[in-house]
Amino acid sequence: MTTRRTFLRAAGASIALPMLASLGAARATPTPAKRLVCIGAFLGFHGPDFFPATTGRDIELPRILAPLARHRSRWTVFSGLDHRAPHGHHNWRNFLTGPSVAGASFDQLVAGQVGDRTRLASLQVTCGNASDDGQISFTPEALALPLIGRPTVLFETLFIPAATRARMRGHLASGGSVLDQVRHDAKRLEHQAGAEDAAVLDEFFTAVRGVEQDLQKRQAWLDRPAPVVDIAAPTFDPVAPALSLECESMMYDLIALALRTDTTRVVSFLLPGEGQVFTLDGEPMMTSYHGLSHHGYDPARMDGYARIGVEHTRRLATFLDALATTNDASGQPLLDTTVVLFGSGMGDAHRHANDKLPILVAGGGFDHGGHVAIPRSGPDDDAPRLGDLFLTLGRRLGVDLPHFAGATRSLDDRLRWA
Repeated sequence: MTTRRTFLRAAGASIALPMLASLGAARATPTPAKRLVCIGAFLGFHGPDFFPATTGRDIELPRILAPLARHRSRWTVFSGLDHRAPHGHHNWRNFLTGPSVAGASFDQLVAGQVGDRTRLASLQVTCGNASDDGQISFTPEALALPLIGRPTVLFETLFIPAATRARMRGHLASGGSVLDQVRHDAKRLEHQAGAEDAAVLDEFFTAVRGVEQDLQKRQAWLDRPAPVVDIAAPTFDPVAPALSLECESMMYDLIALALRTDTTRVVSFLLPGEGQVFTLDGEPMMTSYHGLSHHGYDPARMDGYARIGVEHTRRLATFLDALATTNDASGQPLLDTTVVLFGSGMGDAHRHANDKLPILVAGGGFDHGGHVAIPRSGPDDDAPRLGDLFLTLGRRLGVDLPHFAGATRSLDDRLRWA
């Protein structure tokens, strides 16, 4: 397991070479993207309605991608990518981590290098209460990060009212005093420790320093005025399972607001899927979302499962609208400076299969183009993995990851910068 100390060293800042006049402006490296949003659907998508039948830019959009038609020059869909993970519903959690949950998820690796530039290093969001398997972001120690599932809580987290600020100052002060006591007790033991214990204490002090730095950062950001926004705080939380699509829309609005105000630059968003029975177009569906995902190749159930996938991409399209029509501080559309990863760690929910995952990348300043298929000759072949795409996305964000969970080659040749 990756330790915190190893992670901090691995996440050290890289130094860019100076621009040389002799190279000419035409060869200048494009400005990296600034933000990452990872969106994962717990129950995946109906593959035949998600993946285009042909490759390249001139493709006919399948049913689930049709709501994204107005943004088709701003996204690329991939087929054939996965982590070579074992099959099973539990392994959905591997979406951002690799074949297993053994360390930091991709979003947290990025947050480790860019998170200090904003008040919140990263944000983890869902709709309502996620199941035990409904986890998406993990620390370097492979601990699942808690998810915010209520719009009212998310709004208060982003735009802290005065009363909440006062409470937080008290909590931060008490946290500092506790660390002082812990450090004092550990120091008394340090001179008595043997070689093995000394290594444990070294890890402990590294973790304490990390907590201290986090406390200092929180205090510094707490003393700054909260961003002023032009929307009212949510007055209710549609957290009942059957209302999770309504909650999804609200959460997308708040995520866009978080990016617009530069409150955070790294977001993970779990789209939950359990036993809820949705009502679409005024009619309740024939069975639960989970039941539809186990369709048994029944046409009516596959149709219902695909309809929910369409609802997810409709909301994604509205989110992309917000990013495309809002400029960041440098005057660029947020969509051009934000990498949006959309997909699932579940390739075929009916079989609980974790191969050939549905993956789409939008924005980020890439030269997007339709459908990229990764040929596969078998489950253990040497074709590129989803981790290779993560390497490419990381580089676009200025985060140099030499490898990710067994992936080393990147997909730079298939997803180029614009």
